[in-house]
Parts: sequence; C-alpha cells; structure tokens
Amino acid sequence: MGQEQSVTERDKASPSPSVVVGSTLPRSPTKHAGTALNTKIQPHTNRVTKKRPQIIKKYTRERKTIPFGGIPIPHRPPFEPEPKQTAMSIMKPVVGKLPLTDECLHYDDVCEVPQNLQKYFHQRYSIFKFYDYDIRLTNDAWFGITPEPLALRLANDLPSHLYSTPRRTTIVDLFGGAGGNTIAFALSEKWEHVISIERDASTLACAQHNAEVYGVSGYITFIHGDCLEFLDRLKHHPETLDLSLREKCDMSQTVLFASPPWGGVDYKEQDVFDLSTMEPYNLEVLHKACSPMEHALYLPRTSDLRQIAKLAPKGEKIEVVQYCMDGASKAMVALIPEATPELT
Repeated sequence: MGQEQSVTERDKASPSPSVVVGSTLPRSPTKHAGTALNTKIQPHTNRVTKKRPQIIKKYTRERKTIPFGGIPIPHRPPFEPEPKQTAMSIMKPVVGKLPLTDECLHYDDVCEVPQNLQKYFHQRYSIFKFYDYDIRLTNDAWFGITPEPLALRLANDLPSHLYSTPRRTTIVDLFGGAGGNTIAFALSEKWEHVISIERDASTLACAQHNAEVYGVSGYITFIHGDCLEFLDRLKHHPETLDLSLREKCDMSQTVLFASPPWGGVDYKEQDVFDLSTMEPYNLEVLHKACSPMEHALYLPRTSDLRQIAKLAPKGEKIEVVQYCMDGASKAMVALIPEATPELT
C-alpha cells in the first residue's frame, strides 16, 4: 500500500502528462523529431495526436486569399501553353519503287474485264503499244489514260522545250495517272527533267511499273501527293519542297501539263461542254493554280471555247489544238502562255 501511495503522490507532483498505470508510452515518430509540434497522449489509449500551431493554418489560409496588402487574388484559369505551330513537312520525290497492289491489274482476256471497261480493253494496244509486256492499270485509270499515239504527238507539239525561247528545261505532269503522258514526255527527250505527280498510291505504282516497261523510269521524278498542293508550295512556300525539286522546278523554266479528270463520261452527252462543271477541279481552279507559269490543259473535245478564251493573258493569244485519232476528235489542248507581270 505504501508503495502504491508513493507512486500516486509522485504522479500528482509531476508536470508530465497523465499516464495510465500499466500502459506503454509509444515512441515519437522519427520524422517529427526536433519539430515544434504539440504532442498529447489521450487517456486510456495508445494513440498520439499531433497538432500544428494554429498560426500556420491561419497563415496558409490567408496566403491563398489575401497575399499582399489585403488585395484579393482574382480567379485565374489554369495555365495552358499555346499549341506550337508545326512547320509544313517537306514534300519529297518518291524514293525507289512503290509496290504493286491488288488494284494494279493486267487483264489478259476480255472475260476478266468488268463490263464497263471492256470497250477500253478492246483499245488496249492504242492505249499502250506494249500492253502485253505486263502493263498495269487500276480500273479507274482506264478512263483517264491518254492513248499512246496522241500522247507522243502532243509531247512533240508542245512548243515549250529546250530549244524554245525562253528556254524550258522541266515539264510537270500534274495528273500523272498510270503514266500515259509522262512516258511520252520522257520518250520525246525534249526536257531535262520530267516530273509526274499522282496522289493515289496504287495508280502511281502502275506508272512507275509502266515506265520501266518502256525503259524511261530513270528519266522521271515521281511525286506521291496532290498537284495543287505542289503548285502552292512551289509558288508561295518553295522552302517546303525538297532541294532536288526546287532545283528542277525553276518557275521561269518550267511548263505545266494538266490532264484532269473530266467528271465521268457524261461530258459526251453535251454538245458544248461547260468547263465550270468539271469535277473535282473546274477550269477556273486549274488556271488559277497554274498561273503565272505556262501551262497546257488537256480538255474534252467539246469544251466551250469562249471559256478558254477568257484565260488569255493581256496582249496574248491562246492556241487551241484538236487532237484526232482514226478520223475522230479525241480531245483538245489549250496552250496558255506565261503571264508576264504588268509594268506600272
């Protein structure tokens, strides 16, 4: 009894926190060692609660609302950096040869040919003289290919070549397709550089393959892309073209050739074809994209000459040639001269 009484009296005199007899005082966490934290041991439990000074809470709360001189901070949305302006990618020529796809077809017999293409299949040797040497075409390419005799005559007739004034060194086939006109330009040997542009990969693969059949693949630069985008880059953003293209396509020494889609075969039903209805590019769009460079437009044989005449540069004339084969007109070509800047 005396021992218990002495312990009770000693506890009353001690300034330390109350301790329940038989309990063990837990150690203080190491991370709080040496910090000014209030520690309080609750009676009848081993849990230790720690409280930060009230002044810290008050300071933290005030810091968010009234930081300087009692002036509240206005609400601001979270910072979002402006998206970076990505530079235009460099348009480059095709390196190597694109692989032939399932769309790159060679028909050996008329029974293999779809009904709507059989008419063109019967004319296959007029389209490509060496058709039997594994010439490849997509089904869509049959409609837009220029017959070989026409393409060769056209290549020889174009006045813009190495011996013209001013001298022309490059011809660009804007709608290269399966290579009908492109191959003829290379065979004519009138230009130092022949460039063919085609946006459909399968059709471009056919053009590369057909150029190999004719032995001129090494003379042609193929571009997989959109021709209007190419022209826009050439005129306004030449730095976005590959260096090799910039060197070959000096605007003052380049002539453009455009054999665009005519919008199906419905043009044959019109006595005078309205060139503003051509799809996907009408006459105005093509001329604006090609200007001010000299360009030749391969158009339907019944095209409205009045619409073509309006494209003539001031003081210049437009030469229009009808191309016939087997006594029938196949197409007309409008030769539009380079537009010279007006002197002020």
